[in-house]
Amino acid sequence: MKTFKIIILGSALIISNAQNLLSQTLDGKESRKIQVTFAYPIGSAGTASRNYSNNLSLNVLYGLNGGVNGFEFGSLWNHNDGEVKWMQVAGLANTTNGNSQGLIISGIANINSGSIVGADISGVLNYSHKYLSGVHIAGVANIGLDSSKGALVSGVLNFTKGSSKGFQVSTVNVANDLEGFQVGVLNFSKRLKGFQLGVINIIKEDSEKALPLGLISIVKDGFYEFDLTAGEAIYSNLNYKMGVERFYTIFKVGYSRYQEKPVYNYGWGIGTGIFLSDRQRLNIEVSASQICYNYNWNPKHNGLNKLDLNYRFYILDNLSFLIGPSFNVYITGESVNGKYGTINIPYTFYEHEYADKKLFSWIGFNAGISIKL
Repeated sequence: MKTFKIIILGSALIISNAQNLLSQTLDGKESRKIQVTFAYPIGSAGTASRNYSNNLSLNVLYGLNGGVNGFEFGSLWNHNDGEVKWMQVAGLANTTNGNSQGLIISGIANINSGSIVGADISGVLNYSHKYLSGVHIAGVANIGLDSSKGALVSGVLNFTKGSSKGFQVSTVNVANDLEGFQVGVLNFSKRLKGFQLGVINIIKEDSEKALPLGLISIVKDGFYEFDLTAGEAIYSNLNYKMGVERFYTIFKVGYSRYQEKPVYNYGWGIGTGIFLSDRQRLNIEVSASQICYNYNWNPKHNGLNKLDLNYRFYILDNLSFLIGPSFNVYITGESVNGKYGTINIPYTFYEHEYADKKLFSWIGFNAGISIKL
């Protein structure tokens, strides 16, 4: 009889505690304080674990749950059918069918069919089928199939399909409609309000509020131009410019002669155009070129650096002439007949000789024509 009373009392206590532990959540899941799973379905909730949202979920190997409203840890994998809030950590992967809020960390992947708000960090991949907001860091890729807001940082790829506000940093960045900036080797944006910094920048539409900064910038309705100019040191120069008029890159080649021998040069630079009127511009350009004398394509310290200030007048919409001064700094370790230099230097206002090279400075000129593509 005494044993029977103990059983009845114990059962009553268990039922009472169970009623305290269980309640209905907004998404229809029952809420529990704690759930412990070895490997689904071996755990405190068995095969019914997907029916519960837990404040604390501990998965020794992997667990399948209805949701998390607190903290979840799994040595391998955590899967949730519902909402995840606050913090989730997995050795390999976190997968969620609902939305996530808070801090999500995994060794390989965080995959979410809903939205992610907060921060998710993974060794390989962060994926969201819906909205991304906050900070998203992945060893390989961040992929969002809807809009995003915040920071996306990865080793290989950032991709957002919808509109984005914030920034992307990766080897390759791809955005549909971005308000912010991209930093990478290859940056692509269909529409951009902000800037790109990379080796190759591509803007497909609406470049009016975009600023691509890079080696190659391909911009729809952008600035593309060929210049054919003459100067006092390099007689013939062909420059190709690409980007937007506010900031463009310059590819340079040239030909001259010195001591009856051919002189070739090639280089790269950047420039900006200042609007004066419908037919007048002021262009400021900085460039550096390698000087190759008498077919020596790998010279020692033989570079010409220039700062050009050119006034440009458009005779036609696509044709202009330009003229202006240039500030030149020439550093060379090459000599001809015992004298440093392999180009025609008209005069110098400053010279300095080092142990194995010499520096020359002078102010020269540019004059030529431009064809706008």
